[in-house]
Amino acid sequence: MKFSEQWLRELVNPAIDTQGLVDQVTMAGLEVDEVEPVAKAFTGVVVGEILTAEQHPNADKLQVCQVTDGTETFQVVCGAPNARAGLKTAFATLGAELPTPDGTVFKIKKAKLRQVESFGMLCAEDELGISDNHGGIMELPAVAPAGTCLRDYLNLNDQVIDVDLTPNRGDCLSIIGLAREVGVLNKAPVAEVPDTQTEAAINDTFPVTLSAPEDCPRYVGRVIRNINPLAETPVWMQQRLERSGIRCIDPVVDVTNYVLLEFGQPMHAFDLDKLSGGINVRRAEQGEKLVLLDGQEIELNADTLVIADASGPVAMAGIMGGEPTSVTDTTQHIFLESAFFNPISIAGRARSYGLHTDSSHRFERGVDWQLQVRAVNRATELLLQIVGGEAGPVVETVEAEALPAKRQVRLRQSKINAMLSFAMPADEVEEILTRLGLGVEKATLEGEWLISVPSYRFDIALEVDLIEELARVYGLSLIHISEPTRPLYI
Repeated sequence: MKFSEQWLRELVNPAIDTQGLVDQVTMAGLEVDEVEPVAKAFTGVVVGEILTAEQHPNADKLQVCQVTDGTETFQVVCGAPNARAGLKTAFATLGAELPTPDGTVFKIKKAKLRQVESFGMLCAEDELGISDNHGGIMELPAVAPAGTCLRDYLNLNDQVIDVDLTPNRGDCLSIIGLAREVGVLNKAPVAEVPDTQTEAAINDTFPVTLSAPEDCPRYVGRVIRNINPLAETPVWMQQRLERSGIRCIDPVVDVTNYVLLEFGQPMHAFDLDKLSGGINVRRAEQGEKLVLLDGQEIELNADTLVIADASGPVAMAGIMGGEPTSVTDTTQHIFLESAFFNPISIAGRARSYGLHTDSSHRFERGVDWQLQVRAVNRATELLLQIVGGEAGPVVETVEAEALPAKRQVRLRQSKINAMLSFAMPADEVEEILTRLGLGVEKATLEGEWLISVPSYRFDIALEVDLIEELARVYGLSLIHISEPTRPLYI
């Protein structure tokens, strides 16, 4: 999973540098594959606004632009095809230092191009080391304030960290999960994402039936009407998505992807006007077909869980939505879904169709089965801020008996001491487990506890799982190696 270090540090900010953070989470079992800066080093680049762009008198492919930094106006010769009046872009002022492919620095000086003086440079993304995009100069939002340092405006003093998680740690496939882990390792407070519950402004709902409750025991939906499909995703959200390796599409899809990254809960939004009859979560009928969001048509197998309406399948449950009911730039009304799918029902299904998605990656490993309502509330809050609209009530359809059971695991001090080869103090055992979010209750026998496992930790089911948690949080490097004391007989 890729994530922005800056985003993580908004939730938990231990007093360690990037390398220290990387080393720490790696030693705790979350191996870091790569760390790279969001942009290469450069200085002297600000947000500039092109006031005018006129044809160069001596060159067909050049324009003479008048560019302002908010206080002064400069003449800049530019060859980019998208340079035009009114555009906010990256403006390298005189004296600015830009990166080059060979690692040296290119300094911006006054120049003369075809007998016309130029006082600065309008930059493409690849010229700043932000991306490989060189199709034209950067296009910044119209609200970008001229004269603002570009590094500050785009939060470019950031690192992208790529963590390779083992399949049992699905709880860390979210920025909240990673923050919780870093907080535990550093005994640092973790900021909570507010659980905002938006009151219903309308009474509209959409019916849901669970025909396969063992595969999908909880399905949460909400109708939102009268959105503005032409609204733009905020820059801060675009940055977090892109730095996590997710392409921005439109505000509705971007919000569902943002909640996936933030909470680890995959979501989907349907165009409500394209749905008919009601939602039915069921197994596919052999041979049913569905055109996916990526445009390919697939023939469904009978073991595939689908989201269907009266017309047939509209999505592969936990994997990918269908193109016919997708949100577009003409969508006015949407139906948000957030579901819990049994990991066994999703595991291997995507691969059987040659697919692998962010949703299937998480559902196969296990998603917090108590998170669905909160995810819908969070998505509603963000959508109303960005695209507006009126939200209906949150409707939860649940088969309680098919949900995972709450787990308690017995933990013995004697077993901890035997497996770790040293006597970990009881108060330290309780402190570590409490920081991990586990419920710690003294058992009736001395030196034993009953540990309640939170819904996001699918990997903890046995006593040895708890002892493994104690070892990695305490610090594997701090556990002394000891020789076996039991005699060996031949």
